[in-house]
Amino acid sequence: MPTPSLIVGLRLDGKKAAVFGDGPAAANRVIFALDAGANVVLYAPNAPESLIKWVDAGRMSVVPASKYAAADIAAFSVAFVASGTAPVAQAIARDARAAGVPVNVAGDSELSDFVLMPTYRGASSLQIAVTTNGVAPRAASRLLKEIVDKLPGDLEPQLQQAAQLNDVARAADRQREQLLAGMDAAAASADASADATAANTPAQQVSAAASSVDDHPAALDLAPLRASAEQVEQAVGAQTAAGYVAHALSDLCFVYAAREQTLGDAALAWSRRAEKNAFGEWVSALRMETRAGAGHALWGALAAGSRVAAIAGAASLPYMAPVLAELAARRQPIVVHAAAQSLNAQANVQTDFSDVFAALQSRAVVLASASAQEAHDLAAVAHAVAQAAGVPVVHVTSGAEAVVSVQMLSHSQLTGFVGAAAADGDVQPAAAVEQALSRFATTSGRTYRPLEYTGHADAETVFVALGQVASDALAALPAISEDSRAGVLNVRVLRPWDHAQLVANLPPTTKRLVVLSSARDADVACDALLADVSVSALIGSSTPLAVCGENVFGAGALGVANVMRTALDLEPLVEEEVEEKTEEKTEEKVDEKSAAAAEPTAVFDSALEVAKRLAFPEAYGTEVSARPGEKTFTVSVSSLRRMTPDTYDRNIIHIEFDTRGTDLTYEIGDALGVYGYNDEAQVREFCAAYGLDGAQLVTAVKDGQTQTRTVHSWLTHALDLFGRPSKKFYAALAEFARDEKQAEKLRWLTTSEGAVEFKDRVADTVTYAELLMEFASARPSILHLVDLITPIKPRHYSIASSARMHPGSVHLCVVSVHWKNRAGVARTGQCTRFLDALSIGDRVVVSVKPS
Repeated sequence: MPTPSLIVGLRLDGKKAAVFGDGPAAANRVIFALDAGANVVLYAPNAPESLIKWVDAGRMSVVPASKYAAADIAAFSVAFVASGTAPVAQAIARDARAAGVPVNVAGDSELSDFVLMPTYRGASSLQIAVTTNGVAPRAASRLLKEIVDKLPGDLEPQLQQAAQLNDVARAADRQREQLLAGMDAAAASADASADATAANTPAQQVSAAASSVDDHPAALDLAPLRASAEQVEQAVGAQTAAGYVAHALSDLCFVYAAREQTLGDAALAWSRRAEKNAFGEWVSALRMETRAGAGHALWGALAAGSRVAAIAGAASLPYMAPVLAELAARRQPIVVHAAAQSLNAQANVQTDFSDVFAALQSRAVVLASASAQEAHDLAAVAHAVAQAAGVPVVHVTSGAEAVVSVQMLSHSQLTGFVGAAAADGDVQPAAAVEQALSRFATTSGRTYRPLEYTGHADAETVFVALGQVASDALAALPAISEDSRAGVLNVRVLRPWDHAQLVANLPPTTKRLVVLSSARDADVACDALLADVSVSALIGSSTPLAVCGENVFGAGALGVANVMRTALDLEPLVEEEVEEKTEEKTEEKVDEKSAAAAEPTAVFDSALEVAKRLAFPEAYGTEVSARPGEKTFTVSVSSLRRMTPDTYDRNIIHIEFDTRGTDLTYEIGDALGVYGYNDEAQVREFCAAYGLDGAQLVTAVKDGQTQTRTVHSWLTHALDLFGRPSKKFYAALAEFARDEKQAEKLRWLTTSEGAVEFKDRVADTVTYAELLMEFASARPSILHLVDLITPIKPRHYSIASSARMHPGSVHLCVVSVHWKNRAGVARTGQCTRFLDALSIGDRVVVSVKPS
């Protein structure tokens, strides 16, 4: 019987580990040590191909086994021997013991100081290991599986909550005991001790599985903002812009967001990097769960004397509302930056104010921003109002996380701005908002009003909206104003609400108010804002005002424009008309450095990491899907024939798809969405010309979903490489051009002077691929291309069959789209080319769009 061992956990993070051997057992031990955070020296003739990337990353080095000397072993914290010869293994084990270095010898428990055990690593801090001390390793693995299978389903969330509460307690203790006094010295010294670093570094993230997300390598560099006394222009999205202010003006930041959301990622990354706030203090950013009583941690942190901010999805607000109401009653200053977002059936981000209305009943001040610039600016205003009035403030951001150029206040400007507000003393919320907006205009040069009207001076119809919906309405207004007298009232302050101010901001000719809201729940879509506007119109206006509401949830910019046009009895526009009218009316302002200066959101991935996610889908939340986040079905072609004579100039084809084995159902009038792929030969040709490795793995967020594909798959199945680029892509491409003449030509095409040639290019269907080849000095990386090229969208065709007459089948009649451009070059519709190439038995990804 072997001697029982003492089971301990060995921390290897940052320590050196030696591995001897060149076979699979040695490679497995290298991975084991790397996963534990160790830096590995492999004594072998060479490194296996699968480990080369770790050598390139500086985490691993390879030394020929012949150069090993007994004295070398003392430099390591642990040693693994997987050599095939017993004398070599015995000699290395003897050297390790003499130097006091723990050693593991593969297949020999007698020579080993420790054994490797089958281990379960949960999403939280939970680890379970089982050992038979080398007697029956397979039995240990089976026993571990049985234990894990019987774990309570709610154990992991409970452990995460316990870890978070411990982090909060430690942060409060650190605050009370004023340990921050020694942090400046620790930061200034590159040789600061590990103990000082561990004491001063903010709380680590709970889940190892999500560490790559929380590290957020593309998070904004704070150094320029810390060093400057003036505003700094940065390329960021709305959530990052608001998160910067939250991090700068707090020492404890709570993040209430699901793992698949990017909310708060930047703040979490800054905390992990030990970035200081605007007061020169360390910030702890903690990821929390959204559940009943979600706001209690905020209350506890405030009681401990911390400067507290929260970054949350709006879905957290109903859970926070009771605590916010109590904090308002006790005059406690705190700011919650809430993203008004939800995901639709295709997992795309939609502006959703449903849960925002819960905050209106909490007696908190509620502000709403409509762009990335406003998100930054009103975030600063929110913190100033909280300090001046001593109340909770909810700052609502909305819209997609598009990266744009934002003028950001430096750390010194933020502390001066908020400090002046705090010096105002006990101010009523309404007055605090007015003072903060006025002071912000002086500080930044940008002016905001609680309610701001834009439009015709003699408007009869005024659309009232907030956040992203207001931004979409303002974008649609130029195309409407030439046909109708209308305007838009942008609501930035939801609470406190001023009835008189609403009426005062309307043109005296106003006869009708149309409230545009965006909420997934149609029953409450306009209730809160509509009720406020209705009461204001009733008691504040001397002339009768008609008030109605429209829910534009999921409509997008085009949908908002058409709701407005319908309300004005104007013909709705198709997407191309909206784009042309907007470009004719207003010249798009393009940031000259945002695309090239900004880090791409896409990142290169490794085969090892992808293999882990595929091997442990539940731990990593992995899903294998042709179209991630979308309800799709894979069907096969059962019949394919041309319906028109060969002599006819238009080709109409009849296609039948076999749906047996799927749960696809449809009704008469529904449309079938077909996901056409790009031609693989053309993609390979483009990759060769552009110098791309088609096998390289890239992970990126597209259509609101994190996807991992090879470069070839991105360009074949996901990106509309042979589609028509927008003017925005021309402008972005100009930023990458090394040839100044090409850059100037690309920029010129986006101006009103180049509008005629740009329209000619649109008519000729110049593709992304052709544009990249034409302007060869502009070479965005594949990571930038994944960000910049629009995704392939499904082509919808009316279904030409009845499910009752043809069960297990769905039929289409499709007109092939072929034409020649002005130069005589043959063109084919993207989906037409895909359908033309189909054969019987081919599998096709489809979706159903209800009528």
